[in-house]
Amino acid sequence: MAESRDESGSSKSSINLVSEASAGRAPAIERMPRPSLRQKIVMRDGLALDTWVWLPFDREGPFPVILMRTPYQESLMGWKRLGTERYRDAGYAVVIQVIRGIGTSEGNFSFNSPLDGPDGYDTIEWIAAQPWSTGAVGMDGSSYGGMTQLTAAATQPPHLKCIIPAVVSADFFNDTPRFGGAVSRQHTLGWTQFTWYDSLANLTPGLWGTPAFLAAPGAWQRLLSRPAIDAADGVLFEDRLQHYKDVMTHSVFDDFFKARTLGADDYARITVPVMVVTGTFDGSNGSQHIWRQLEANAPADVERLFLIGPWDHGQSYVGGGRSMGPWHFGPAADFDLIAARLAFFDKHLKGEGEGPALPGRVTLFVQGQNRWIGEAQYPLPQTEATPMWLHSDGLANLRGHGGLTFTPPTGDEAPDQGQADPSLPFVPVGASLDPDLAFDLREFERQEDVLTYTSAPLEEALLLVGQFELELHLAADTPDCDVVCYLAVVPEGGHATALSMGLLRLRYREGWDREVLLTSGEPVVATIAMKHVACEIPAGSRLRLMIGSDFFPLIDPNPNTGEPIATAETVQISTKTIFHDTARPSHVRLPVVTAPLETWIRQ
Repeated sequence: MAESRDESGSSKSSINLVSEASAGRAPAIERMPRPSLRQKIVMRDGLALDTWVWLPFDREGPFPVILMRTPYQESLMGWKRLGTERYRDAGYAVVIQVIRGIGTSEGNFSFNSPLDGPDGYDTIEWIAAQPWSTGAVGMDGSSYGGMTQLTAAATQPPHLKCIIPAVVSADFFNDTPRFGGAVSRQHTLGWTQFTWYDSLANLTPGLWGTPAFLAAPGAWQRLLSRPAIDAADGVLFEDRLQHYKDVMTHSVFDDFFKARTLGADDYARITVPVMVVTGTFDGSNGSQHIWRQLEANAPADVERLFLIGPWDHGQSYVGGGRSMGPWHFGPAADFDLIAARLAFFDKHLKGEGEGPALPGRVTLFVQGQNRWIGEAQYPLPQTEATPMWLHSDGLANLRGHGGLTFTPPTGDEAPDQGQADPSLPFVPVGASLDPDLAFDLREFERQEDVLTYTSAPLEEALLLVGQFELELHLAADTPDCDVVCYLAVVPEGGHATALSMGLLRLRYREGWDREVLLTSGEPVVATIAMKHVACEIPAGSRLRLMIGSDFFPLIDPNPNTGEPIATAETVQISTKTIFHDTARPSHVRLPVVTAPLETWIRQ
């Protein structure tokens, strides 16, 4: 299958475009041709939203319709790169609507607004009533454009027939705008800023991506200044500034976030066919969360597909290539995402074909084996949560003896200690500047205060597929601190390469709905969710678990004082202690595949 690439061979990903703009190199934008129709559609509360319509020009209607609802103006990153013209060429009317508060759409912007669902409903039913529409409407889009699909589907518009949400944030303390409970000041500032502008050339330098940040002294000030609540002043305005302050001040999963989060009842009302798409290298667990919620609550007899490719956030919509950093996938990774979406739409909007040629309800790409597998469920029924236990002599760094084994501790072992200094956060300079080093953890593990636990060489290959957890028994001498952890593979003669990562701000160890501060020196148990992995680890390789405190500049350094994050003005060094003895057996539970997987052989 063909890749979705630009002429230079690089994927036309939103992440690439925004990173270039933040570095002061505003990229060329691929603009759509003049629409067949552009007008303001009036919502039930009287506000009108900017709506663009493209009709097939080589055939007569009426047409089935593909709708996208987006917070990005066409002049910002361009809609042509999304492949929308292929939808029109295949006989679909394409409708793109800019959500309220963006561009010329009326109203105020509000993150995943409770009004997004009703707006989606009203738009779908307006489309169905148009003479150029057959009344069959499907929805498409990624990231925020996936969120608008879910909220619309939960309102059950009669003419919505299917949706394809990709790389969606849906669990707002595990994903954007917070990660593991920790605020992402960089994302909230940068993302919110470019929803305001009509051109990426306006983006404040350094507000997106580590390389651009390193070259912009003003960005350092914005991301490290205290109190954090004031960092957006002069950068964001009006409703965008309010969004930043809402993220900062609503520090638990309260009514503000509940109003923006789909619950079990909402997922139960999503009764249309769904194809969820994400990538192994997307930084979010949102798609996995959506899939689990749909499987648990939505009707069992409705078609659902889950596709996980070797892609990052942007590539999960426009398509990727044959490599990602040090990982090389070969021609098996070639995949035409637009063709797969078209086949899904053809089945459910035209009544043609059997849908995308996928081998199972769940289809995912396995690194190392470089092949696609198809199964009926996710998590895969062939996986078993297999613990690997932390060991050391009290010096679990590269000069010590931190171990990772399949056998639990049998006695007392000296705990390990590491410090976090929020005034000197670690920045992975080399890995940020060289794409080939994007998963290289040598800089991270060389830090004095990063603890490392390494297995013996594997006697046979180990296949890991799915999400997993790290259970840590630990204490700190401050009221709060962060835990940032990586699972890495160390090939024979090679260096540590990231497979997965996890993050938790420890005040949230008992749940997102409350903040429970630490008592100095008192041990607690923290469970840290790790990102999806799908990789075969070759025999002779080692696994390495690394535990630190920094994920800067994406995540704000924790002040460690226990004060409200938004208003804290002072910071302090935190020393955390990791236990791994018989009474406090810290371990990681890996998703080990224990039975054969069905293979998709491409013809």
